[in-house]
Amino acid sequence: MPLASSTTSNRAPWRIGQRALFLLLGASLLVLMYLSLALGYRLYAPTEIWGALTAFDGSETDVVIRDLRLPRALMAPMVGAALGIAGVLVQTLARNRIASPDTLGLNAGAAFAVVMASGIFGVASLPGLSVAAAAGALGTSFIVFGLAAAAGGISPLRIVLVGVTFAGLFDSFVNVVLTVNETMLDQLLFWLAGSFADRKIELALNGLPFVLVGGVLAFSLARSLDILQTDDSTARGLGVPLGVVRGLSFVSVALLSGAAVAMAGPVLFVGLVVPHAARALVGLDHRLQIVAAALVGALYTTLADIVARFVIYPREAPVGAITAIVGGCLLLVLLRRRAA
Repeated sequence: MPLASSTTSNRAPWRIGQRALFLLLGASLLVLMYLSLALGYRLYAPTEIWGALTAFDGSETDVVIRDLRLPRALMAPMVGAALGIAGVLVQTLARNRIASPDTLGLNAGAAFAVVMASGIFGVASLPGLSVAAAAGALGTSFIVFGLAAAAGGISPLRIVLVGVTFAGLFDSFVNVVLTVNETMLDQLLFWLAGSFADRKIELALNGLPFVLVGGVLAFSLARSLDILQTDDSTARGLGVPLGVVRGLSFVSVALLSGAAVAMAGPVLFVGLVVPHAARALVGLDHRLQIVAAALVGALYTTLADIVARFVIYPREAPVGAITAIVGGCLLLVLLRRRAA
């Protein structure tokens, strides 16, 4: 009896701490989403925001808030959550802390699929582009992991090398297509830099099912991913069906990365930065990691979107440029630690 009481008392503070952490992250996200509605070229008061959302009258203020700022206030956290969860899965699958949807070429593959679908096959619908992006990310993931395995087994270094190679190839293909089609270049240049500006609310609504399905699938694999952090032999000995878990994880990553690219373009290095922050906050338990990565990713991209509005004010920088600077610096630090 005393032992049970001791165990219970030891666990209670941990649970309270995790709840408090998630509540704090959630509250911070709501604050940033409000600031996303309020801040920009013009500042809006809470009464103006409330009026635009509840009693739209077609005025310039209401149009800006509801049609321009509301979509990006919703889309930024969706994209950040999607890329954060995808980053957790990719780093676990690759057993490499510098792996991400960017370094493995998944975002580049999704972007290439969107450009091809739009420019060559004439796909213009939002669901069509979302499906193309998901298919591009999924195809790239199978190619990268398949080639890495065929080259002598899945090793952390080999996966990243193959992924970086394909990221460069797909970026080159995109540049060739856009160079040939100058009209398409004008339409997609800002999108390819990663941005939430001038997006329609329908884009967020079309991306939401992909993010939800990908996130739920990732969470359902959490226990198996915990074991997969060891090695294949140990995981297989503990009854983890490696092929099934990896295949479903690829599908989840493809849905999440594809939806993010379809909505905002390739927002760089979110999938690299966020998993490190999530592990620092909650440890290695994938159930907690995935929830933390979703919240931290949503916070990160929403904050980056707000910063992008003022860094070259009165013009606006692509949000992908902001996340790339932070992610690039972190990548250099991680590479230096591995080399030390």
